[in-house]
Amino acid sequence: MVINTKFQAMRFHFLFIFGIFFLACPDPATDSDLSPISNQQFTYHQDVNQLYYGVEVEGRYETQALSQVKINWYAITRNNVPDTLILYDDGTNGDILMGDGFYGLKITNDSTTIQNRLGDDSGYVYLDYLAVYGTETVIVLDSFRIGNLIPRIVSISAPDTIVRPSDATVSLHLISAEVFDADGLETIKMVGFSSYHVDGDSMMNNGNYLYLHDDGSNVVLYEPDFTSGDLIQGDGIYSFRIPVYGTGFSDPSFQTKPGSFLWRFLTQDQSNEYSKVIEHAILIQ
Repeated sequence: MVINTKFQAMRFHFLFIFGIFFLACPDPATDSDLSPISNQQFTYHQDVNQLYYGVEVEGRYETQALSQVKINWYAITRNNVPDTLILYDDGTNGDILMGDGFYGLKITNDSTTIQNRLGDDSGYVYLDYLAVYGTETVIVLDSFRIGNLIPRIVSISAPDTIVRPSDATVSLHLISAEVFDADGLETIKMVGFSSYHVDGDSMMNNGNYLYLHDDGSNVVLYEPDFTSGDLIQGDGIYSFRIPVYGTGFSDPSFQTKPGSFLWRFLTQDQSNEYSKVIEHAILIQ
């Protein structure tokens, strides 16, 4: 096997929307003119936990025809024993267009598919692109920087059923969501949930989010002294005490609608990336 080290390249890449999407930046050298391998791509689709690899490869190199395209995938360190993965140009397995000379692969980022999985990692990922031409293999070593990691909701604490008071009083119910961000909890911008009334097929609160707080109840949210009910500031557990009005109130502004609801929780970071939505079903009687 011949390893063409003159084609080695290091490239920096950037985040795009929900996935970590990268485009290679060519070196000042004329590798793109000499190498049959070009336009290397890697995407970490965090929202669906999938990895995408792509590369453009010439059909012939010197005197030999292309027989196979593959990668060695090391994930976050080249000290790992790599996963060897075949890339396709037949419109399957994540490849988009059959026979266009661009080879792709999309796989699930879990142990059933690869041994070198991505988790809550930052920094760089490492891989080699290999094009096999008969007796010769051309290799391009590459790396991609992992940018912002999207936050996630770890767990929800909320009742399954709430019974409204039978008089003109208000009961408070603590709702909490534990969140995590590999880039640090200080990057969390917002945690909240929307409320969908299943019976009425409508959104509550005009579709606006009810926000949760990680302030240790040290902030007065509403005068004279209403606080979030959060227990410990900065622990990644965001909370809010929602008021449930009793059936004795006649003013429509102070009435809690009964029925089945879907509460949809999510969090957003400072890069304006959103977590996956976590739904919680609740019955208000």
